[in-house]
Amino acid sequence: MIAPYTAVALQTTVRHVTTRDEVEVNLTHIGNMIDLVTHICSLELPVRLITLGEGAIQGFVDEILDMGQAEYAETMAAEIPGPETDALAAKAKQKGCYILAQLKTKNAKYPGRFFNTVFLIDPAGDVIWQHQKNIVLHVEHSTTPHDVYDDWIADHGDTLEAFFPVARTEIGNIAGTVGVEAAFPECYRAFAMNGAEIFYRGSLPEPWVSREIFEVQNRARAMDNTAYMLATNTGALIMPGPPGSPPTTIDGALGGRSAIIDYKGHVLATNQIVGDCYVAAEINIEALRHYRENARFGNWIPYLRTEIFGRLYDDPLWPKNQPPMQHADADRVFRRNVADLLKRGTFTKSNID
Repeated sequence: MIAPYTAVALQTTVRHVTTRDEVEVNLTHIGNMIDLVTHICSLELPVRLITLGEGAIQGFVDEILDMGQAEYAETMAAEIPGPETDALAAKAKQKGCYILAQLKTKNAKYPGRFFNTVFLIDPAGDVIWQHQKNIVLHVEHSTTPHDVYDDWIADHGDTLEAFFPVARTEIGNIAGTVGVEAAFPECYRAFAMNGAEIFYRGSLPEPWVSREIFEVQNRARAMDNTAYMLATNTGALIMPGPPGSPPTTIDGALGGRSAIIDYKGHVLATNQIVGDCYVAAEINIEALRHYRENARFGNWIPYLRTEIFGRLYDDPLWPKNQPPMQHADADRVFRRNVADLLKRGTFTKSNID
């Protein structure tokens, strides 16, 4: 039996960094916050899981400065394991909890590229699970498994586990991704079909948080798949000023509003602070499993009629096996895809010039 425990979504201020060595400032800040939340929140139930937002360690320099993949891979991309995961592993061991976080990482098999990677560290300090983000916006430069599709399936197989892996742990089955990938319901349905019970969704920036898109998507992904959701955003963004000038702190840049949502879509805990804060809530895996086995409403996966969806993606859209891209490269593919969707009749052309 898995006893109920506390999960914490740790929302941290992000200090803009431009070299790999500089991430130490964010790691120190995260470590200090972990010390606090494990002390406070364990007064209720033991803290067994802590999640960090996307960009909490490295920030978003690749996107903000439109860096090429090779440059970022050389100057900023991490390795797993490496100093970044070692710092979090020490905290996981010290506090006896799992820590789920995100890094942009390089892989020797794919020189000149980097991936957007979500990873889970267990209480022994080992990285036990990784997921490489499958879908990115045109302003994101990370390689996806789809961009190296042929090599990826040669190495990992062409299965759900290859693209949507799940960590099966003593506190439940955990999986998730970051940013806009959560805008695609298929991604979390794939995690759920592969056994996930606890979802993670990393950051979304403004203005899409105050418009409640972050909350709506997160609640829907949890409710649609009868799974907990730890929706962990980042807080303020601190950008360096010109030489001799103080840094600029943009309190609302990264949206905040982290939340923990239960498997019925109810918000268990949230916070309107957009800087450093955390939210904590009870996770009861045994109750979730009982609900999945017995509920006839709100428990949607048993009702799936899979055959009728088989033709949905027969015709490919975004091309696989793509070279590294910058903003303009990805925008050209996007525009070509819109034209294709108009031609197919999926989209209907507007009368606005």
